[in-house]
Amino acid sequence: MAARITFAVPSPDRFRPDFPDMALMKYSHFFGKRPMIENRSLEKTDFNETPLADEYRKCEFVSCNFSGLHIDNTGFDKCVFKQCNFALSRFSCNLQDIKFIDCKMTGADFTDIGLFSNALHFEKTLLKYASFACIRIRKNHFIDCDLGETYFQGADIALSVFDNCDLKKAIFTGTNLEKVDFSGSFNFSINPDTSRLKKTIFPEQELRGLVSHLDIIIK
Repeated sequence: MAARITFAVPSPDRFRPDFPDMALMKYSHFFGKRPMIENRSLEKTDFNETPLADEYRKCEFVSCNFSGLHIDNTGFDKCVFKQCNFALSRFSCNLQDIKFIDCKMTGADFTDIGLFSNALHFEKTLLKYASFACIRIRKNHFIDCDLGETYFQGADIALSVFDNCDLKKAIFTGTNLEKVDFSGSFNFSINPDTSRLKKTIFPEQELRGLVSHLDIIIK
């Protein structure tokens, strides 16, 4: 009778700690779950090809591509994005203490942002045609941003700051703008009858933006 030979097959988890973080992300389907990435710098990663982790904490993303991506089932905590491409991306995740610096976010959609998200920080970022409609996030900071034709309808962005931002054709219908600071921004057009303005700060030279809906001439 022939001898029976058996082989012990090690569990995939045995090898999991030996993989670097990026390899874990790439082969996450094999292990059954995605890792949490912490205190890492990720450069020039295309997340249309590399799966996102479950959570990122205190990470820096530089020149990464998220364009057209639906970002869900992922959390970001105290992360910084520099020179990243989020054009036409959709956010359905939690963003906590996040900074976007010099990013391309044309047409980005924040309308389904996670309920546990808090104040957002955008600096030198292209946000034309982006949508923040109906979000409930206060104390946001927009610094040196292009917000042309951006949507803020029905949003609660009280206590936010717009510093040196171009707001040409941005839509604020039904928006809570209580204590929002527009003092350093320009080209806005806001109808006081359709938005909540209480202790909102406007630059004196741009006050015509509050009456642009009226059929009057200012000289």
